Amino acid sequence: MIHIQNKTDCCGCHACAQICPQHCITMQPDAEGFLYPQIDETACIHCNLCEKVCPILQSSREPKDKTPTAYTAINKDDGIRSQSSSGGVFTLLAEYILAQGGVVFGAAMADDQHSVRHIAVETPEDLAALRGSKYLQSTIGNTYGEAKQALQAGRKVLFTGTPCQIEGLKSFLQGREYPNLYCMDVICHGVPSPLVWQTYVSEQETRAGAPARRTFFRHKKYGWKTFALLLEFSNNKAYEFVLSKDAFMQAFLQNACLRPSCHTCHFKKLNRVSDITVADYWGVQNQQPDMDDDKGTSLVLLHSSKGQELLEAVRAELRLKQVQAEQALKANPAMTHSAAPHKNRQQFFANLGTIPFEKLVHKYARPPFTLRSAAAKTMRRLGLYQALRKLYKGN
Repeated sequence: MIHIQNKTDCCGCHACAQICPQHCITMQPDAEGFLYPQIDETACIHCNLCEKVCPILQSSREPKDKTPTAYTAINKDDGIRSQSSSGGVFTLLAEYILAQGGVVFGAAMADDQHSVRHIAVETPEDLAALRGSKYLQSTIGNTYGEAKQALQAGRKVLFTGTPCQIEGLKSFLQGREYPNLYCMDVICHGVPSPLVWQTYVSEQETRAGAPARRTFFRHKKYGWKTFALLLEFSNNKAYEFVLSKDAFMQAFLQNACLRPSCHTCHFKKLNRVSDITVADYWGVQNQQPDMDDDKGTSLVLLHSSKGQELLEAVRAELRLKQVQAEQALKANPAMTHSAAPHKNRQQFFANLGTIPFEKLVHKYARPPFTLRSAAAKTMRRLGLYQALRKLYKGN
């Protein structure tokens, strides 16, 4: 029976809840809004499957010790790229899987824009819901089981998510290798609290006088490197601020509201169990300026022959250049290093909901003024991730 003694030992992947034959494990939010397993001990049969599939408890499964093959990638369709967080690679891979009669799993905003959940998509028209970053921890729900059913039916499956969610799926499948399964993870900074997001959105809705109907975390109106968070409301009002001025993005990037396990992440490593890792190619303007037009450039890391196969299938629709992984990751330390918790994290959560959100961030998570005033210039010169590392160092 799984018991979480230390919250850093649970990434919220849902594998334990989905594997339980008695369905006696439910995922319940704690005071910070993060989901953790709760067990109905009266129904438990002590099969210990929950412990056997926990990717943190069973972290001995390591991929081969080799450096992944890396590429700079840009979707030739600028329309799709404008709707994507970086270079628009995901859409091409997903469309290929769907064209083979497959199914794609990924994170989508809930209709009320207050949460993110994993869903299955079976038509190209529905892929829009999966495009773009969602700076929240998505609720996996029953999608591991749904993916397994599709795999057993012989369908191709592309499962996308954070590194811990991919390891959760692999653990749920209990070591069985499916040739028709393709897994894609992202370079993840960490996942913010759903409760923090709900508090933020509720205040924005009150200010706008209407419910939110659309969220775009990486709106490129001001460019890929200086992106803005966009909220649209049902009364046609909109909220739009660049990341350096938006309260939620400040709290997220200052590490004030991340899940505890993100600060000691077991899954930040160069070699991963996924087939493909995708990310923003921060620093591309210094390394490959011909691949940077400030509309978004992807970094693609291949960990397996299946990953190579999938990329080759869409090569004709990409601008693609091979690059050394070590060079490409210089401005993306989140690939292998966990985010350090903000020194005021405890006070931030203790006061969440007691004072207006912007005042909460200003008091507990905002960068010093001298760093804020230099942010725009530094971001243009260095690229986003390097800028954040430089500007927010020491918090």
